[in-house]
Amino acid sequence: MPIPNGLSWSLKKIWQQRETLSSSGDMQKFVTSGKFKIQRLYNHLRQQGEPVRWKRIVCNSHASPKSVFIVWLALQDRLATKDRLRRWNIIADSVCSLCHNTDESRDHLFFECSYSAEIWSHVLQRSGIHRTSGTWNEKVQWVQKVSRSTRSKARLCNSLFCETVYSI
Repeated sequence: MPIPNGLSWSLKKIWQQRETLSSSGDMQKFVTSGKFKIQRLYNHLRQQGEPVRWKRIVCNSHASPKSVFIVWLALQDRLATKDRLRRWNIIADSVCSLCHNTDESRDHLFFECSYSAEIWSHVLQRSGIHRTSGTWNEKVQWVQKVSRSTRSKARLCNSLFCETVYSI
């Protein structure tokens, strides 16, 4: 049955789910011991996707919301870095504004650039965290691993990462 005209967006979504549910076949697969199990229906309706490894960096962060948002963009490589802006023909020059040596990409900006690497090293040193420098992916993996813990040092590392990325 087609979706009626004049429905609000929320009612259209409900109507679409009604269609999905009716096309799923036998409703008995959502019933156990004579009771309807909403969890089974939810798992049937929700979209299954790849697990997000960096979720703890974003979801469990005690950093400011604006820094968490910027980190979320950076994790998806969606920041408006100069190399992306040049590809979109918005700017002509894509050289890093911090070091003036190479193109400004996410990986360069965090923390291959000598200037930003020095900032990161200084932040870690002032916080008493001993960590060697590495690529963006290595830093993200480290913060992912640290963010599994609920200890105060883990929260500090997570917040430092988010706030440093935001500041740069």
